[in-house]
Amino acid sequence: MLSTSASPRHSLLLTIGLLMGLILVLGMAAMIGAMLVAQVNQGMASAVNQSGTLRMQSYRIAAVLADSTLPARARAERARQLADELEQRLASPRLTKALPNAATDPLRIAYEQVAERWRQRMRPALNAEAIARDERGYRAQVDAFVEQIHTLVRRLEDRAEQRIDGLAWMQAGALGLTLLAVLVTLLLVQRRLVRPLDALLQCAERVRQGDFSARTGFVGEDELGRLGAAMNLMTRGLWNIYNELEERVAEKTRDLARSNHSLQLLYRTSRALDGAMISDQTLRAVLLDLERELKLASVTLCLRDRCSMTGAPTGNALGGQPSGDAADDAIGDPVGETVGNLIRDAMGDAGSDASGDSVGDSGLCIGTSQHLDAAGSPISADPPGSPCALCAVASTTQNGSIIAVAVADQDRRYGTLRVVCRDGVPLEPWQQPLLEALAMQLATALNLQGRIRESRRLVLHEERSILARELHDSLAQSLSYLKIQAMRLDGAIKAPAANGQPPPEAILGELREGINSAYRQLRELLTTFRLKIDGQGLETALAQTVDEFRLRGDLVIVLDDQLPSSLLSPNEEVHVLQIVREALSNATRHARARTVKVRLEADADFQAVRVEVRDDGCGINSTEPRRGHYGLSIMRERASSLGGELTVDSEAGKGSCVLLCFRSRSRAQV
Repeated sequence: MLSTSASPRHSLLLTIGLLMGLILVLGMAAMIGAMLVAQVNQGMASAVNQSGTLRMQSYRIAAVLADSTLPARARAERARQLADELEQRLASPRLTKALPNAATDPLRIAYEQVAERWRQRMRPALNAEAIARDERGYRAQVDAFVEQIHTLVRRLEDRAEQRIDGLAWMQAGALGLTLLAVLVTLLLVQRRLVRPLDALLQCAERVRQGDFSARTGFVGEDELGRLGAAMNLMTRGLWNIYNELEERVAEKTRDLARSNHSLQLLYRTSRALDGAMISDQTLRAVLLDLERELKLASVTLCLRDRCSMTGAPTGNALGGQPSGDAADDAIGDPVGETVGNLIRDAMGDAGSDASGDSVGDSGLCIGTSQHLDAAGSPISADPPGSPCALCAVASTTQNGSIIAVAVADQDRRYGTLRVVCRDGVPLEPWQQPLLEALAMQLATALNLQGRIRESRRLVLHEERSILARELHDSLAQSLSYLKIQAMRLDGAIKAPAANGQPPPEAILGELREGINSAYRQLRELLTTFRLKIDGQGLETALAQTVDEFRLRGDLVIVLDDQLPSSLLSPNEEVHVLQIVREALSNATRHARARTVKVRLEADADFQAVRVEVRDDGCGINSTEPRRGHYGLSIMRERASSLGGELTVDSEAGKGSCVLLCFRSRSRAQV
């Protein structure tokens, strides 16, 4: 039984603490001794220096007395001053504080001998009468006096060295005792701390590897001994719960694996449905993936109607019959039909979407039990659009062998996802929510595709309307003008020079000019219809447009595009690009500009968009366009479709500025 006493009998912490305390005491003793020696030895260096100055001062007095260049009275006065300085230095505290108080001390005796000799012999020899009587009396005694000063200096130096040697011996003793205490501490730590810890770590490592029979032999009354006993109890307890934990971990692992597989299935389904237009092959691949993941007998998706996955826009097709005045001009006109054919050739497949097989619009059932031919198309004995055998199952069967899940969102129900369980085994509880989540993904994808299809329909309808207006405003007007000129030419040929009519050659020249203008407008329209903004965005399309117009002539074009890449919708980007192209075309062909600046920017809230094309040409007349030039009207039509305003500021000889201002609809919707 493990002891629950608060403190062990032989505390390892207490033992180590005592040894550390001993080391601390030894260290403190060494430091205190050093401080005491330093305090006692304080001023010894100053005393040595001070005593050394006595020798210098003695020789200075002798030098003054020997200086024959000075008068005798001056020498005596100078010697007296130096003698006073020597007495001050001899009695200076810097020297006297370093002297011991004991009268028998050799250092004290040496100092007293120097002071006595100075007072008894040296000082009297410097009196005026003594100097007058014997000038060499002081100089004869100075060497013996300096020798006594040497003795004093040596005594001071010896005393300082003795104290330093004593400090060194004291430090060495303290260091030896400290090393001994440290050695004892290390031995104790090795025996009672390191070895038990190593044994405990080995036991813990064996437990970590799953060996719950591991036991440690270090048990005792200190802390680590009690820890070893506790670890032995712990290993016995771990053995009892290990099997239970293994079962729980295995169960959680299976749950996590199922969750991981479910997430992977949903992720693959999401990528398959988001990658392209949804076709029956795409849906069949999703259903096959679901069948493999859940180990089902078959999976069938029964759509309520043949929700078109590609869709074909309705309304007037490209090259078909226009509306309004343009229709009146084009009826029975082979030239109009030829123009329509040219435009259809230029547009290519822009008016249709082809993404493979698509789910029809009259209902379709897609199942994993169908077989595919070499081309990947389903082989079924039932006619297209006919219901499958599972369509009659409206809900889950009683035995759970057939499960029906509605494919619907908040707005609409698209169909039913029906699965057939293998060998009549019902679904597990975790599989039902997975089926519902996948059905929700299918419904969301179908809904999103419907919205995309409707958006494309609207964009295509708008482009067709713009195409019709541009044909009516430009090429149709030119063709009408050519028709009138042809009638005039016919009349001039039949009745030449009648009623003041111009000659046929002049009419033929006007007709040739009109044909060239119509052909140029046709090329501009074809360029416009071929224009596409790919995945690189408006910025790249603008840069390519600027490079194109630079190559047409000696023109400097500066592009300053400050619009965020995702600010405009694709339809708005097309309109902006077309307006910029038309403005550059006017600046190149009509304004004869040398420099053009194109600037695109938005306000601080990224709501209002401003497009400016400014040139330094001769200016254009924005109110009375010349015959055959309809660029301004086309730009205004596009600005109106953007819900904005197009203004032209032009002054003859000072250039022109085309300014487009509108509010981004895509940003407003966000």
